Amino acid sequence: MPTSFSLDQLTDSNDNFRYRQDPMINNIEITSSRKKAYKPLPAPPTRRQLSGWTVEQVGPQMWRVFRNSTTQGKQAVIDYNTQEGAQGFADGCNGEHKNPTKMSASSLRNKAKEHLSDEEKADLAALAAGEGI
Repeated sequence: MPTSFSLDQLTDSNDNFRYRQDPMINNIEITSSRKKAYKPLPAPPTRRQLSGWTVEQVGPQMWRVFRNSTTQGKQAVIDYNTQEGAQGFADGCNGEHKNPTKMSASSLRNKAKEHLSDEEKADLAALAAGEGI
């Protein structure tokens, strides 16, 4: 839609051109993305909710590793440009998930006592007795 102006809008009494600001310009609301309400992200899935890591090709030379959970579905974790790299990462995650690495002695001492498994309690007792784990 073309904008049309009448001659009296563009000129003053001496026929000089003038600029009159559009009165609607003051009704424009300036919004900012900072005003949006903060919504925290959901907590990551627990070990029991995780069902494994998979690899899918998402481009001609792009493979993506996905984390699968029962509560949050499939989530992208990392992209690789080779299938071998992506598969190696997924295999490592799956292996660690099935057979987790033992905690270090310092981490074991700092862990809350009510969250220790039976095996971790035995390791902590061995450390207290001066033995290694």
